[in-house]
Amino acid sequence: MKTSTTRKTSVTMIKQNKTAFQKATDLLARQDQSSAILRRKLLIRKYDAAEVDEALAKLKKYNYLDDEETCRRQFENLYAEGKLSVRQIVAKLIQRGFDKDFIEQLIPDDSDEHERLVAARLLEKKFTHTDDNTFKAKAWQFLSARGFDGEIISSTVENFLQDD
Repeated sequence: MKTSTTRKTSVTMIKQNKTAFQKATDLLARQDQSSAILRRKLLIRKYDAAEVDEALAKLKKYNYLDDEETCRRQFENLYAEGKLSVRQIVAKLIQRGFDKDFIEQLIPDDSDEHERLVAARLLEKKFTHTDDNTFKAKAWQFLSARGFDGEIISSTVENFLQDD
C-alpha cells in the first residue's frame, strides 16, 4: 500500500516539475491556442514570467505557435460550420486571445450572403410554425441574440414568412 502512495506522489511531483516549455507543448497538443491564452495559463500555473516568455519564443521559433495561422484556421472552421454570425465568430476569437484587427481582415466579402443563409437556417431549425402572433418578435430576439444585424434579421424574417 505504501508503494502505491509513494508512486502517486512521485508522479505528481514529476508533473509539477515540468518546465514552462514542456507544459506549453502539453497544452498545445490538446488544443490550438493563442499565445495570449497560453501565456495566461502558464502564469496561472505559477511559472515565472521570464520562463514563460522564453517558452513562447521557443514555440514560435519552431513554428508550434503561430497566432495568425491558428486564428485563420479557427475562423474558417467556425465560418464553414454555419452556426454563428460573423459578429459572434469575431467575439469568440477575441475571447480566445486573437487580435481583433487581424480577425476582421479574415471576414470575406460575401459575409452578408453567408449571414442571411445562416440566419435562415437557424430560423428553420428553431421555428416550425409561423402562425403564432408573436413570431416576428421571437425571431428578432432569437437572431439578434446571435449577433445578426437588423437588416439581415428583417430580410430573413420576411423571406421566412413568405416561404411559409
